[in-house]
Amino acid sequence: MKKIAITGNIASGKTIVENYFKELGYKTLCLDDVTSKLYENSHFKKELIKLFNTTDKKEISGLVFSDKTKLKALEALILPLIKEKMFEFFNENNNEKIVFVAAPTLFEAGYEIYFDEIIFVSSNENLRLERLIKRNNLSQNEALNKINSQIKEEFKIKKCSKILTNNGTKEEFLNQIIKLKEELSTL
Repeated sequence: MKKIAITGNIASGKTIVENYFKELGYKTLCLDDVTSKLYENSHFKKELIKLFNTTDKKEISGLVFSDKTKLKALEALILPLIKEKMFEFFNENNNEKIVFVAAPTLFEAGYEIYFDEIIFVSSNENLRLERLIKRNNLSQNEALNKINSQIKEEFKIKKCSKILTNNGTKEEFLNQIIKLKEELSTL
């Protein structure tokens, strides 16, 4: 089984890539969805209360994206659980030729070592800022905190096998994804 990660910084267009491959029938896992499900888990909620005095995801997000110590505490709690779910996905789909995992914080979590290929979705910061403010209904400061909490694109791109650029129209971006799919079909 070939394990392919889809990554990129926040609001770059990873979901478009993930959904494209999912619609073609490939097995996909979105680690953001895994995270959302963890917030529904009662044991996880108890741990969040110990750390942050709240289980509200938006409140915790505001805390961790403005305080690196709190971010590290959340990562220490959540990353092992996400990794466990990712390996369950690999095991459940070990008969597939290719599987995809959308991993927004692939490099921050150190998960890159578990993949055969890494697709990076690149988009300029101003576009991502605009998308994030609109999509998540954030202030410019809140959106910048999220953007600045991630490793810069130029460092991640060097470690990736495929790069998609999402700075133009949706059609231009989809054409890149289709071309990438054709390349992957030869695997």
